[in-house]
Amino acid sequence: MQQYQNLIQNEEEKKSIYRNIFLNVNEAFLLKFNEAKRPLSCSKCRRENCTPPKNPTEKLHKDCIYRFWQEHCLNKLEKEISKSIYEKIQEINALKNKYHCNRCAACCKLASSEFSYEELKQKAQKGDIFAKQFTSIFIPYKNKEDARPFYPEFFDLLESKYKNNDKIYFYYCPKLSKDNLCTDYENRPDICRDFPSNPLVIFPKDCGYRKWQDEVDVLALTLHAMIKITEFYKTKIAEALQD
Repeated sequence: MQQYQNLIQNEEEKKSIYRNIFLNVNEAFLLKFNEAKRPLSCSKCRRENCTPPKNPTEKLHKDCIYRFWQEHCLNKLEKEISKSIYEKIQEINALKNKYHCNRCAACCKLASSEFSYEELKQKAQKGDIFAKQFTSIFIPYKNKEDARPFYPEFFDLLESKYKNNDKIYFYYCPKLSKDNLCTDYENRPDICRDFPSNPLVIFPKDCGYRKWQDEVDVLALTLHAMIKITEFYKTKIAEALQD
């Protein structure tokens, strides 16, 4: 239990680390944006009380030369930065191949979601690929207490992480054998073939991919922040450029 208590504490520490990473990444983005702004001159539109924008998300006059700067920032986000993020994600995924499943079966016996089975079914009907694959293989426990005995420590860890959420639902795969092997391995869906696809999820202490998570944790948190910030600026700059 002490190991799981440490994990819970580490989750809180990770949140703090992520907040600092997020702020630093955002500051780096703004620094890059402003470096590209310096050579420009605001003499074109000659409007009264005109001052250079501090942020590329500002709404500018249609004749302002700094709209060119905004377009430059948007192009940088869509091409250069997005490409860099993708390449780093590929590096993380390649590192996963160094590690292997330990057959702890937590991902099969205690899959969790913030969505109920009915909600996942609805998502699947609307074309959500993950929800479609998930509901094709996993079955919901009748209640939480039915789920807990299969992996009590991991159950408590998940409950602790999502304690601020209204709901957390637990599921299991009926195709798991008594020795924790998949009885339909060749026909397993992509969500099983690709697992774990994200190093930022919670892994139980026995999972063979915990060391992968430890190796890429900071980079994964940084990329997560970069993705969120990139999407924010892409949306806001595009809105600012609309006439």
